[in-house]
Amino acid sequence: MGTSTSQRSPATPEWEQVRELYRQPNPQPGDVVGRIVAALSPETRREMHNPGVISSLDALLWGSCRVAERGLASLLEESPLLSGPPVVSLAAVLRTRAQRHITEARLSSRFGELALDALSSSAMEVAAGGRGLLTATAEEASANFGRFAAERNLAGLSENFLGHDFDQLFRYFVARDIGDFVGTAAFPTVSHSARLLDDVAHYCRESGAAIQLATFEDQLYQSMALPTDDRIVQLQPIVTHGIATGLEVLAGGR
Repeated sequence: MGTSTSQRSPATPEWEQVRELYRQPNPQPGDVVGRIVAALSPETRREMHNPGVISSLDALLWGSCRVAERGLASLLEESPLLSGPPVVSLAAVLRTRAQRHITEARLSSRFGELALDALSSSAMEVAAGGRGLLTATAEEASANFGRFAAERNLAGLSENFLGHDFDQLFRYFVARDIGDFVGTAAFPTVSHSARLLDDVAHYCRESGAAIQLATFEDQLYQSMALPTDDRIVQLQPIVTHGIATGLEVLAGGR
């Protein structure tokens, strides 16, 4: 896979079908996403739900439980030197927690790095609750973020995370190759390619809404009482199911 967007996609007929869309003006994001899904190897699909990815979801769910039980202040105490808007600080604490576990357990991978970004964006979106990231108060952030655990809706929080994870994944897949086409008739400038990246990401987040994990709610909730490594084992089949379901939806294109 490689660890940066500087490494191009594999030289396979399926990935060439993806690149063919970049030679056309205004490719539809659903078409791009559908072709990318068709080009993914079994190994890549497996890596999309590796333990490093699950570590980020685990931190998000654990954080909601912590805030529901003890309030946002108790979570922010983990990084006493951190300052800034409550929503941003909350996301930073959870990201640091997930990153620490990934490093200590030697779970680093490119998809794990993308999941950390998904963790941050998901946590901020949920905690802000429709308010601006810089304007939501600590009380609002605490209520918005903690309610998923308080209302036993960790499935809903997991679905939100997976939508953001697909956003990051497909930005990455497109970014690996789109630079080769900047300056062509299809993408005259960097801003044109950036627009496609944003459209693809939005399409993936919207399509991610089709992922339904409500049947796993009891398993999600009960797993939060376990040690971290055991939680990740419990979350593995849930994330595997969510990723597979999401890819099925995205495979249809538009």
